[in-house]
Amino acid sequence: MSNFPIIETERLILNEQTIDDSKSILAMFSDNDVTQFYDLHFSEENEALALINSDIIRFKESKSVRWAIREKSNNNLIGSCGINRFDESNDVAVIGYELMKNSWGKGFATEAVVKVVEYSFSNQSPKLINKIEAYVMLGNTASILLLERIGFQCDGILRQHGKWKGSYHDLKVFSLLRSDFIKA
Repeated sequence: MSNFPIIETERLILNEQTIDDSKSILAMFSDNDVTQFYDLHFSEENEALALINSDIIRFKESKSVRWAIREKSNNNLIGSCGINRFDESNDVAVIGYELMKNSWGKGFATEAVVKVVEYSFSNQSPKLINKIEAYVMLGNTASILLLERIGFQCDGILRQHGKWKGSYHDLKVFSLLRSDFIKA
């Protein structure tokens, strides 16, 4: 892939994460409330730098597309989102998203995820996508409501499908098909 795609919404700019974002990413992923339902938790800036570098490499290799979510009004990083991986054998994209706690409840996640969905089903996507999946830990009500609000359906529960923070976790799988998206 060549140039990183930039997406704009009414209030947000989704663009490439840079090394300059490391302190903000550390702040986000070191917040216990943000990482409660997540497989990451950072305590040092070098962890944020490693994540940024990994996302840059994975984009160049056409394995994922992870955007920084920034408020247009001040260009501050308030979260990240994107395609965590492509399952090319099935034309599936797996998405994820996270926001800093002070940006919760403002509709930013919905605004960003809708645009990631649109991008994933567009000709701009580096891979043909027929289905978008999202995996949500049980109890993450805000994420479940977001996905349902934009048309995702629950496909079921994968028992003990995730392992992090020393425990196994059941995950709800949500999906949105290209055909469902086009009808909407």
